[in-house]
Amino acid sequence: MKQKILFLIADLGGGGAEKVLVNLVNALPADKYDITIRTIFGKGVNAKFLAPHIKYSSLLPCKMIRGYVMLQKLMPRRWLYKLLVHGKYDIEIAYMMHVPTRALGGSNSSAKKYAWSHILHMSQIAYRNKDEFLSTYQSLDGIAFVSRDAMQDFNNSYFVHPYGRIVHNVVSSDYIRSCGKESIPVEIDNRSINLCSVGRLCQQKGYIRLIMSLGELHEEGLKNWHLYLLGEGEDRDAIIEIAHKYGVSDHVTLLGFQTNPHKYVSKMDLFVCSSETEGYSTAVTESMILGVPVLTTDCSGMNEIIGDSGAGIIVPNSTESLKAGLRQVLSDNDLLDEMKIKASERSKIFDTQNLIAEFENFINGKA
Repeated sequence: MKQKILFLIADLGGGGAEKVLVNLVNALPADKYDITIRTIFGKGVNAKFLAPHIKYSSLLPCKMIRGYVMLQKLMPRRWLYKLLVHGKYDIEIAYMMHVPTRALGGSNSSAKKYAWSHILHMSQIAYRNKDEFLSTYQSLDGIAFVSRDAMQDFNNSYFVHPYGRIVHNVVSSDYIRSCGKESIPVEIDNRSINLCSVGRLCQQKGYIRLIMSLGELHEEGLKNWHLYLLGEGEDRDAIIEIAHKYGVSDHVTLLGFQTNPHKYVSKMDLFVCSSETEGYSTAVTESMILGVPVLTTDCSGMNEIIGDSGAGIIVPNSTESLKAGLRQVLSDNDLLDEMKIKASERSKIFDTQNLIAEFENFINGKA
């Protein structure tokens, strides 16, 4: 008999966790699992990528409402659970912190209950107080962490000890490589070192400091680069303004949100992650799969993705260190060529079935 699994998440918008969830449920064997995704808000761009056999419904048809995390605190956890969860399941999973996890804290069902931790420094904003936060997590049968850093940070911060395990983000390796072969409607100048990054245009991703660093290197005479940013967000205008300030507007191209970013990334010389924080970067993992080397700030999970493979450079998480790393790569073509070879070798470890096995071992309590 199939195991019935429910995934709770705020929406299936364009974020990394939402994309990873779609990858996960699509890759789970349909003959073993009966999967339902329940969201609070509908109209997420990733919903259209769900496989036909995945059940999907939303509480509200609208897009996310500002302040909803604060509003839901007015509701007792058991009411929130009844509002979101319809039917009986063998396993209930809150795939995001905040509201979905708080809802599971109100469950009195016999289902196994798990939560996912995607980031460091988990916020208690969705909870009425710290006691409610702790009791919610203590009521769970387990917590999945996307990286060693995320698990260590949680265990150091909170005296909560349900079953915990590292379950890395699922990526569709073959699909990513196939998408990477598609042509792009942009002419790439192969005389430049072409850099790219994929993610929401927001403070967390550090794109302002990335362009500031590149602008200062341009002033130093390192002008042999072009940066492509794929994504949308509230920092778009600020990014355009800072590029203009440093006189590098013709070196920066904003491509907006792309349903297939892989066809762009595969054409690049280097993927740059300038993030202030990450849980476990799907975009960096996908770059590795495409054989594109990475320069990244030292965020959670980067050592697990890159390791000592030579396929990337991890710099301290500061603007000066990011600038120094960029200077190193832009001024040493031999280093970049060697990194590309190593990235192609590193890509082989990101096998979808191995990542699915991590998930199955977690929900079944296997070592």
